[in-house]
Amino acid sequence: MTEEKDGIFSVIAADERLPDFILAAKIISESRGVNRDDAGRIARHSWGFIGENLNEAAADELLARCALYGVKAVKTAAADLALIKPPLRIRKAVFAAGIFNYTDGNSLAGTAANDDILVISAAPVKEETTKTIKTTEGPSGQERAIRFGIMAVTGLPIGLGKTKEIKKEVKTSDLSFCADIVLKTAILSLSSNDFDFSCLREKKTYSSQTNFRIMCAELAAFAPRALKNAGLSAILESRPLALLPYDTEGDFEKETLRLSVLARYYANRGV
Repeated sequence: MTEEKDGIFSVIAADERLPDFILAAKIISESRGVNRDDAGRIARHSWGFIGENLNEAAADELLARCALYGVKAVKTAAADLALIKPPLRIRKAVFAAGIFNYTDGNSLAGTAANDDILVISAAPVKEETTKTIKTTEGPSGQERAIRFGIMAVTGLPIGLGKTKEIKKEVKTSDLSFCADIVLKTAILSLSSNDFDFSCLREKKTYSSQTNFRIMCAELAAFAPRALKNAGLSAILESRPLALLPYDTEGDFEKETLRLSVLARYYANRGV
């Protein structure tokens, strides 16, 4: 526990599913003293974090306000949030008979029991990449015409101009489907773009997005006690994912963080 984080708390929704949006926005508006529009924008990206960076007295007051509106919430130390490890990227997994085996295709490999899986999260995420492209550009047609005219009038061999190398940064955005699998000892992440779906066997299709949905359903059945995020719940209920407010990868990470903390909170209390 770092000294800077001592005495600082977050208040998070205590149920697996997110609290009612209107209620969450109302609580945020009243507790932070902001108008409804601003509270709505904050609530959209809160992902169950009703209050953050609070001293203990403010956290307790917010807990009481949540209880007043029937929203179940718990208080967690900010230092505990900092202990959550960053995810490990995996590219292949096999799960059957209560055993989950995974690898990144290189040196990382591990095994976990299905009861060791605390959270399964899934969401469509925009992955942005930046590439530097080198191009060679010569003088424009107008510049060439002017130089040609000068040479014709003066007879001076000034040439038609030199080419130059131009570097341009090109940003691209691709939609991929990502999943986080929170174990007791680690967090695993995978992307539909580079994951090997051979674990699906005869259920595997030619579509990576379809394969992703099938695998998520298989994982949820394999680890029924694991908490599920909004994206996975939508997949299991055949609802469109586009309606969920995953505007950035940070939204997905924050949602998984809350469920990770919540799973450990209840595990430590034997729930």
